Amino acid sequence: MAGKQRTIGMDRPLQLDWLDAAAGRLAAGDTPKIARKHVWDMLEGVVAGSTPYTARGKTLTVLGRVWLTPPAPAMALRDSALKLLAQASAEERLAVHWAMLSSTYPFFVDVAGLIGKSLGLNGDVALAQLTRRLVDTWGDRSTLRPAAQRIMRSMVQWGALREGKVRGTFIPAIRRIRVPTQLGELLVEGLLVSQGSGIALDQLRAHPAIFPFVLHLDINRVRQHPRLRISRQGDGADYIECRPESRVLL
Repeated sequence: MAGKQRTIGMDRPLQLDWLDAAAGRLAAGDTPKIARKHVWDMLEGVVAGSTPYTARGKTLTVLGRVWLTPPAPAMALRDSALKLLAQASAEERLAVHWAMLSSTYPFFVDVAGLIGKSLGLNGDVALAQLTRRLVDTWGDRSTLRPAAQRIMRSMVQWGALREGKVRGTFIPAIRRIRVPTQLGELLVEGLLVSQGSGIALDQLRAHPAIFPFVLHLDINRVRQHPRLRISRQGDGADYIECRPESRVLL
């Protein structure tokens, strides 16, 4: 089913230190406007351009949506993520950024999900195959292939993927990152915000879109979560979903 005219949005390569910088300025108390200026200056000489329509400007736009001015459904998640970022290890920071990327860019979730499925089935993933599958849901756009390639290259820079032996293929990191309960909840919430509906509990623990991570979910904690809830469906399965009062569609 082709032709869903959603916005790809995440079409620039992102480095972890750029994400850290954007989030770090907010965590330090900067306003989004001041933090944006800091990131803009940081990108000078690193990404080409000096206007909003250049590579530098477009990169700032992508970074800004993730951390500085996320869409309404991701605002509460962003505030929780900022609190967790300060105490997270270097590895765990990737999980925090991953949750925010998931909540703000559905295209990122679709790319990550297809990568995770392919890694689980084949042990590797090919860019060409990934692109063909993305076309089925996003349409045959000229921007799709470069956007997917830039996300995959970013994942390599983050340590979530490695280059395969065959050009255009990628393999998983040597080991997955174990994340504590709070970060597991953050990753789950990022997926739920992106999807806009509940996900079966047994599917969440090994969801392909969070393939770099090993989650530990404390169900009793989830039941007390201010923005998540667990409900029993007619098929007898437990689903996690955003609480209705906190759910706003992208």
